[in-house]
Amino acid sequence: MAFQMNFSKEELTGAPPIPAGKYTLQLKGFKPKASALKPGETESGSVNLNPELVVVNHPDYDGRRVFWGMNSKAAFLWTDFVHACGLAMEVVQNEFAGTAKEQYTIPGVFEGSDDPTKKPEDWKYLGPLTNKTLDVEVAEIPAGPDKGGVYRQAKNDIRQFFCAVQNCTDKHSTNMIR
Repeated sequence: MAFQMNFSKEELTGAPPIPAGKYTLQLKGFKPKASALKPGETESGSVNLNPELVVVNHPDYDGRRVFWGMNSKAAFLWTDFVHACGLAMEVVQNEFAGTAKEQYTIPGVFEGSDDPTKKPEDWKYLGPLTNKTLDVEVAEIPAGPDKGGVYRQAKNDIRQFFCAVQNCTDKHSTNMIR
């Protein structure tokens, strides 16, 4: 008998979105990928870090993945994400450290990111964010055309991250959905 691959409809289309609400997620790691080229570009101008987030400690949705875009050019979202993991952003140790022009980065490093011969897909995150849990508000985005008119399936998005840094005075976003 010839081999035949059979799949359920859910396997082909993906599981339906989880209901909107507050969930605890765990960061399993990152899967970096260069952003799509824009017209006239010969190489990508940014990197999508693609955090691998999984629902934990939920009776119905334990193990379900939640996708969220974390682009290197959207640094204004990084603090919310890192603070939800209970950590602070790290100061970049360069000539601006300790000045008004101080720069920040997420804790840890992406091994291979300093090697111009390696693509972001080959980078490996090494740092304290791995396996951290974070509380988030998940929204359910209905199916329909996006802003560009392309039809999209129903999906989840993260509306907000809940800060877990004690005595934090930073202002955090309460609606990150574009």
